[in-house]
This record gives sequence, structure tokens and C-alpha cells, in this order.
Amino acid sequence: MKVLKLKINDKDYSLCYDRESIKWLEANGFVYEDFVRKPITYREILWAGLFVKNHKDVNPNLAIKLMETYAKEHGEGMVNKVVKFANDEYISFINALLDTDSEKNEELEIVEQ
Repeated sequence: MKVLKLKINDKDYSLCYDRESIKWLEANGFVYEDFVRKPITYREILWAGLFVKNHKDVNPNLAIKLMETYAKEHGEGMVNKVVKFANDEYISFINALLDTDSEKNEELEIVEQ
């Protein structure tokens, strides 16, 4: 898990995903395939999800306001870099979840009926 450190309005934020923040994303309608088709529509939810683990006091509306402030201070390009970080971390988390190579090398017994 990587952590992105940002300063917005003179406050430090440590942004990352964990199992709970991924569940939060999914419960709030995030579907990766939709993000690929509609990245502008889903970028706010990816941004907001980064605050779930370490900043429980930041609700989605505040997260969006922080995104707007960050854009004013640093430009839309920097917001896009944060969203790319969020997307990359989401994909990494899902890939790690599906990684069976690092588990015990036991075979499943699959029986057709």
C-alpha cells in the first residue's frame, strides 16, 4: 500500500486505500469499468475514497471541496495525478486480492457433477 502525502489549506493529508476504503468505493457506486468509460464522472469518488482510511472527518462533500481547492492551488494537472494515483492503487489492491501465487501452493480439488 502506497500513501500519498498532500497539503491542502495548510493541513497535511495522508491518502491511501485499504480494504475498508475499497468497500466504501464500491458501496458508493464505483465500478472500475465505468471509470474507464467515464473518467470525469468517477474521478470525484476515487478522490473522496482516498480520505476514508486516515481522515474519517472528511466526508465526500468536503473531499470534493478539498479537490477544488487543490486544483486552484496546484492546477488541474496535479488533481489528475492524484486521481491517477488513486486509480493505480485501486487496481493494485484488486490485483493483490486476486494474487494466488503468493499463497500456499495447495491445489483445489474441483469435481464436476
